[in-house]
Amino acid sequence: MNTELHRPRISAFLALSLDGFIAGEGNDLAWLEPYNGDAQEETGYSALMASADTLLMGRNTYDIVSAFPEWFYGDKPVVVLTHRPAAPREHVSFRQGALAQVLGELWQAGSRHLYLDGGDLVRQGLQAGVVDELTLFWVPVTLGRGVSLFAGALPGRLTPVSSVVLASGLVRVVYRPAP
Repeated sequence: MNTELHRPRISAFLALSLDGFIAGEGNDLAWLEPYNGDAQEETGYSALMASADTLLMGRNTYDIVSAFPEWFYGDKPVVVLTHRPAAPREHVSFRQGALAQVLGELWQAGSRHLYLDGGDLVRQGLQAGVVDELTLFWVPVTLGRGVSLFAGALPGRLTPVSSVVLASGLVRVVYRPAP
């Protein structure tokens, strides 16, 4: 099966520091707290969640969001790409395999718009050229170290298609792969 022709549309949606980090050292996210006042409608998160039929996230991200007091994904199906055993959770399934293989399997299962979440997985998607839309929230801080989104050069070019400055000071830029 050709997963390039038969795969869900893929959107990624991340905040990052001006120096390209999506988390501080030890996966610290506290630096984002002063910037979380924008409504989900303003950020585009509500529209993304209404449009995406499946979330595909990496295991590290799943472990972090599972520890939050609130599960942000409701009853939306969440697929976690992992090689480690995990405790069952309602609406969450665990898969192993290469990203292209899993995308093909999700297409076969009926997924048509995936929200790709987690730095490692988004990086893999960007490197494989399968991310159709990348929404980045540039946070006006520098961290100096932590978890880098790009971890080196980005393959191919991304074209900004829209941008807006939110009330919190975040700058949202939506990118698509250059033709």
